[in-house]
Amino acid sequence: MDSLTQITLGASIAGAVAIKPFGRKVLLTGAILGTLPDLDVLLSYSTAIDNFTYHRGFSHSLFVLSALSILLYYFILWLKPQLSMHKKTLFLVIFLPLVTHPLLDAFTSYGTQLWWPIAVQPTSWSSIFIIDPLYTLPLLIAVIALWCHQTSKKWQKVNRLMLLISCLYLAIGQAQVMYLKGKVAQDTLAKNSQVFLSPTPFNTFIWRIISYQDDLYYETFTNVLDQQPLKWKKLTTGRTLLNDFDSKELQRLEWFSGGLLSFEEKNKHLIATDLRIGLSSYYPFSFSIAKQENHWIAIPSKKAPQTEVKLETILESIRL
Repeated sequence: MDSLTQITLGASIAGAVAIKPFGRKVLLTGAILGTLPDLDVLLSYSTAIDNFTYHRGFSHSLFVLSALSILLYYFILWLKPQLSMHKKTLFLVIFLPLVTHPLLDAFTSYGTQLWWPIAVQPTSWSSIFIIDPLYTLPLLIAVIALWCHQTSKKWQKVNRLMLLISCLYLAIGQAQVMYLKGKVAQDTLAKNSQVFLSPTPFNTFIWRIISYQDDLYYETFTNVLDQQPLKWKKLTTGRTLLNDFDSKELQRLEWFSGGLLSFEEKNKHLIATDLRIGLSSYYPFSFSIAKQENHWIAIPSKKAPQTEVKLETILESIRL
């Protein structure tokens, strides 16, 4: 999720568990801890695919963050022994903002390596867009009000209520995913294919579905109230371009994306695109991975230039 959401969630959780003993300064603590895992973006790796796939890696691991919580807990007790009268609350203020960060990220389409260093495919429950005002704004309003009225029982209750509503919002997204998967399973075209669902930008009401079938993939948009048959747009994956080409970077990208990639040739370069994030009219994560010299020669990956797409084109593509 975006940084504002993670900061707000961390502050809201810290306020819910510790505003009474620690006062409003705990909101700042929760905000800092809530965004701490995303500091991995400051690390620069040798290639574009490494930067893409190592993000949400070790710094989002539940194992690493649990260990960090324990270390921070004992360090703070050593630094301020007077806090020992609130040991349980102190630990929760540290632990919960840290671990809820990657758990919330796992609800997006990007993929979060919750179990690093275990080499399992990144977790992606794909039921919330990375920026969703309907999720963030209620929490943000409650946190600001709690900062201004830290002793108000009313706003303490409102903050806890907004946290509950945010959880329900995620649950509603997951319920929609389950319903739509059932709908897709009954569709003739999508049978025996790899199906991927994701919400469209800034909402969880209109959903994008792709059916991936080796050389072809199909895209459609729907919602849980739409009772009409799915209308699929036919597109090519471009996998025939590979012609037995392989590389370590391609293997990592295949692993990270679950194989949901498309390929095209541009200016004698092989471009690989992650289909999970974006729309058929615009994909933000495309990488140049090889150059043509009678056959494909692997090169250190670079981010491919993005084609400018007008907002009207994007809106037209998702019109139901």
